[in-house]
Amino acid sequence: MSTVGKVITAVVLAPIVILVAGIGGCEATKAYYDWQVREMCAKDGGATVYERMTISSEMFKKMRGNIGGVPVVPPESARDTEVPVFSRTEAQRIREGHPSITRSEYTIIRRSDAKVLGKAVYYGRGGGDFPFTASHPTSFGCPQDAELERKLFAIEGVTK
Repeated sequence: MSTVGKVITAVVLAPIVILVAGIGGCEATKAYYDWQVREMCAKDGGATVYERMTISSEMFKKMRGNIGGVPVVPPESARDTEVPVFSRTEAQRIREGHPSITRSEYTIIRRSDAKVLGKAVYYGRGGGDFPFTASHPTSFGCPQDAELERKLFAIEGVTK
């Protein structure tokens, strides 16, 4: 092959090689951080109920629940004193950058005595995609089945 042919081949193949290497590197990075998120979830992710609470069917409806549904716990900032509980969410950025990793802890607290009734811990990865700015970032999080409210509340007259 002549020198001109080698230069043309290099010019044509270089962007393809760079593109494949960039995509492969980003996918490997996302796979690594998704693995790390799964490890953190295995250690302390998921829902923990410290004390189960029974609520009336009227309170269940006030909390926008329906039969078979899940009650919605208002955040601490809502100051809805009719609802006997409130929620608090704290997020901690474990890794800044691209991709980022976040740990979120969602806690349900009884209003009358400030006792923590349960908590759910979630981990998530955001971003890490190629190209960095041209696409909507992907994400990964776990656990998917924490369902703290479903585990924490018992509704009067409904057996579970």
